Amino acid sequence: MIIEVKKSDVYIPDYKGNLKLSEGEQIRLNPRFTTPGEKKKYFYTQNMKVDKITGEYNRDVESVMDLAGLTKAIVTSIDNYSLKKGKQTIKIDTVDKLYNTEGVDPVLVARIETGMLIASPEVDADFLSQPSPST
Repeated sequence: MIIEVKKSDVYIPDYKGNLKLSEGEQIRLNPRFTTPGEKKKYFYTQNMKVDKITGEYNRDVESVMDLAGLTKAIVTSIDNYSLKKGKQTIKIDTVDKLYNTEGVDPVLVARIETGMLIASPEVDADFLSQPSPST
């Protein structure tokens, strides 16, 4: 069986009317999709810590969600996003610029991070609707 998987997509964040703009004006992100193993680098639980001298252990398990790390790993480029500072226009076309440029709206960053959290490859699952040869 061959399953076709789309390896990248375009993500358009729902932010201040961005979805209503024309395609050439929308803030658009170009993400790639991670493998299941790659995602584990950004979402995991810390192991329980055991004190080797007393034998006591901390029963609290810490869940780690590195949304910024995941976003940096997924987004390959950003289209149509600039900030104006006085007379200077700063083009935000990379994730590093998104995270390291003064004036970027944290609400936009949160929307992008949430979008990347649920980003997953589209799988052509038409084969599921077809009867198997044995029926």
